[in-house]
Amino acid sequence: MPANVDVSLTWHAAETPPDLHALLRTLAEEYPIAESASPGAADAAAPCGVRITVAFRHEPGLAGFAIERRGGTATVRYGRLSQAGRALSSLLAGLVADGATVTDTPAFSTLGIVLDCGHNAMVTPEHFRKWLRRLNLLGYDMAMVYTEAGYTLPGEPCFGYMRGAYTVEEMRALDDYAAALGIEMVGSIQALGHLEQALKWSPNAGIRDTEHTLLVGEPKTYELVEKMVAFWATAFRSRRFHLGMDETYDLGRGKYLDRNGYRRGLDIYTEHLRRVAEICARHGVRPMIWSDVLFRLAGTSGVHYDKANRIPDEVRNALPKDLDLVYWDYYNDSPAHYKDRVQQHRDLGSEPVMASGVWSWPTPWHDWRRTERCGGACIEACREVGLKEMLFTLWSDDGGYWEIDSAFAGLAYVAERCFGDGSVNEEVLARRFRAVCGSDLAVHRAASRLNDRLQPGCVLWDDPMLAIYLRHAAKAGTQVLRDAEAHCREVVRALEPHRTDTIAGDLNHAWLVASVMAAKTGLAARLFDAYAAGDKAALAAVRNDVPALVGLIEQLARSFRTLWLARCKPFGLEVLQIRFAGQAARYRELADRLGEYLDGHVATIPELDEARKGAYLPARSGSYLGLASGSRVF
Repeated sequence: MPANVDVSLTWHAAETPPDLHALLRTLAEEYPIAESASPGAADAAAPCGVRITVAFRHEPGLAGFAIERRGGTATVRYGRLSQAGRALSSLLAGLVADGATVTDTPAFSTLGIVLDCGHNAMVTPEHFRKWLRRLNLLGYDMAMVYTEAGYTLPGEPCFGYMRGAYTVEEMRALDDYAAALGIEMVGSIQALGHLEQALKWSPNAGIRDTEHTLLVGEPKTYELVEKMVAFWATAFRSRRFHLGMDETYDLGRGKYLDRNGYRRGLDIYTEHLRRVAEICARHGVRPMIWSDVLFRLAGTSGVHYDKANRIPDEVRNALPKDLDLVYWDYYNDSPAHYKDRVQQHRDLGSEPVMASGVWSWPTPWHDWRRTERCGGACIEACREVGLKEMLFTLWSDDGGYWEIDSAFAGLAYVAERCFGDGSVNEEVLARRFRAVCGSDLAVHRAASRLNDRLQPGCVLWDDPMLAIYLRHAAKAGTQVLRDAEAHCREVVRALEPHRTDTIAGDLNHAWLVASVMAAKTGLAARLFDAYAAGDKAALAAVRNDVPALVGLIEQLARSFRTLWLARCKPFGLEVLQIRFAGQAARYRELADRLGEYLDGHVATIPELDEARKGAYLPARSGSYLGLASGSRVF
């Protein structure tokens, strides 16, 4: 079937198993899927193009689906609702020719996502419903909402305070919607660390070990955890529950140390895990945790999942029996690396859940290349070693400043790798993306190229005069900045004809990001060179270019506002507005200081002179706090 032919589908209740009725009616909110009044009849009101009447057969033992198409009718045999959804996307994409039989089989029994709603950006339930429709059509069957301290708890006014916290009613309604689409909603929280957004408030001082971590052994800690578990056990049908508990490397080093003296971190961790697992058992849920702490605290290298680390037998034996370990790893592009770490978990007696990443961080736009390279290697390894459960995380580190819908391209890609033989037919992927997400995959890949040179987040937040990141990038000379400028301008040109396309990630927003990156890197190169050479004419030209750059920054800030309020709860928007307002103010300050220097009112610009001492990056070099100032009071 030609790629440009629109397909519409018709179904009738009598030819459709009852469990599919709600799914089809839900998808019809967005897609050309219509219910007909009589069996075998096409919908006369359906859009022009190819019209197919679909009958469905549920075969519980079937892995995946099979589609037989004969003229204007198709029969879909499916095992699970999520596979019926992927079959529908195959039909909508025109991937089933007349007379053909098409089958597709998942490589994993669970294919899910973890959407970060804890690092500032709280996605609205309404926008998440859009995600659920698309996830179903791509073949996903699990979705976790990662929340940290972003939900309401009875008697805990500072939990979820100033965060736009989710209510149990919101989550129940979302769970109902997901269930109709065959997607299992699973709560994903933090029951030990990463709770600084709750622990910052003075009423919670009594349960704080360190800035990030709950106080193990404190009775009030377990009163809080009980409420956490009760919330999600009530909100979602699923009896699985993600406790988080990762990266708690400072465990026992704060108030716990003052109370109890030094104790090995692994022992504190397993004590807390045992008590929390008991709470989970009382509420009828099976917990899972991120597994990194077990391996990292077992050694001294400070490396995640160090092959040399061996978990002591007494710790292994102390782990709760009804516990799943989630092995997270987003950064490696070697299948052998993943195979080794999966075996580490199996040696521990655990069949891990794998968590790879669709690269939504630290960037304002999905990073296709890293998703393809690292996620692809992980999928390849997990298929080869027979792992059964695969998750893809979408983090929003450093403020949640990514265009959330830009991730659909990555989600479509990794889903394709998780079906069939794992290979990707580019035309099939592009047609499925067009049918499910409504846009041109090639253009989205072009937008992702803004990630290919310098880190976009670092460029956006770098101060114009201190230039912590760009100075470091240009240690060997400013040509790297000029090359980055040229590259970003190529992205701008590629996106120019598509700026009105907003359906699968706002391409005008990507155009603005690339425009700001080009302007910032180009201006920085000229500023560094001109100031070092004492070229006042060139500095005057730099000064004259500042207003246009400020204008672009303010356009980008307005775009962020529009997208944020369309996709997320308003809390957290202030973080980005403060950042962009600060960027604009600092560029105006640069123009003022250049004017004073050029007029002879000052003999030097100290911030620009600082570069003579060298170019250094902070330990957390990708964060706004690390790049916007040299001061810790920020």
